[in-house]
Amino acid sequence: MSPFFYREDMANYTFKKEAEVYLVYSTSKYRIDISDISFSQSFKEKSFPVKTLHNQSGFEGSSINEANPAEFSFNTPLLKEERHKVVFDRLLDHKTFDLYVSSGQDVFKLQTCVIQDGQFEINKSRPLRLSIDGEASKLSKVSSVPGTLSTAGTSTTTYILPKIQILTLGGTDISDSVTALTLEIQNNINWNKYNTLQGAVEATNAATSMFPSSFTIGTRVVAGSITKYLENSTDLLTWNTGTALRLKAGNGTQGIDFNSSACSFTNRFQEGDVFLEEYSWRMTQRPTALSSVLTYTTA
Repeated sequence: MSPFFYREDMANYTFKKEAEVYLVYSTSKYRIDISDISFSQSFKEKSFPVKTLHNQSGFEGSSINEANPAEFSFNTPLLKEERHKVVFDRLLDHKTFDLYVSSGQDVFKLQTCVIQDGQFEINKSRPLRLSIDGEASKLSKVSSVPGTLSTAGTSTTTYILPKIQILTLGGTDISDSVTALTLEIQNNINWNKYNTLQGAVEATNAATSMFPSSFTIGTRVVAGSITKYLENSTDLLTWNTGTALRLKAGNGTQGIDFNSSACSFTNRFQEGDVFLEEYSWRMTQRPTALSSVLTYTTA
């Protein structure tokens, strides 16, 4: 028989490109459009000596009773419609949610997810996108996706080309000749201690292993960079620690708007075929809520 002969009873394989992603927050679930997604979880193995008087073999025993935090990442467009705003909101308020990946055959659940890093892809030649990295308490297979499907903003799909509407530093317009923009939010997540003696005794298989369940938020960082062609710059090779920065990108009505009263920046020279300058900046303002300085406006 030819090795390429097709059989009707061959196994059904799962292809990532066919996966559907749902974010469940409170009692609602949201269908999230993605261009890519990855997720996994591993277990910790501890070895111990098993030598005896009668057996001096150098091989060791193994103990597995504890899981590392699960990891996930995905990339999604920030649309004119509001259906992906739930991702943006969870990045800003670092509240937990559950993430489900349905392949049509299997449903995987990432429980107690928290976003650690969000990068806004701001390029005037491509639609506005948000790249997400995060961790979760537990990865498991389930039978279905719970919750009531939110239908808000699902009738159409309209991408946003993030044209620079406003870009000022210290009140000075620096929007001319920009070649690259980045904006990133980092949430430093520390999972609380979850390995206990009682839990180690009760762990007899993967399902009863010890999993992380709660976390604390450490340092939060909002930072980015602005790269421009070098044209009679007054900021070249300078720095400042308390400068206002305003960045508004979108179609004029929908898009993102970052407006901070205090940022530090350094400016450096970049040599190449064309001379460039780059501002590397970080927000030093301490707002009560991040949503007061960064907004995402939908239709």
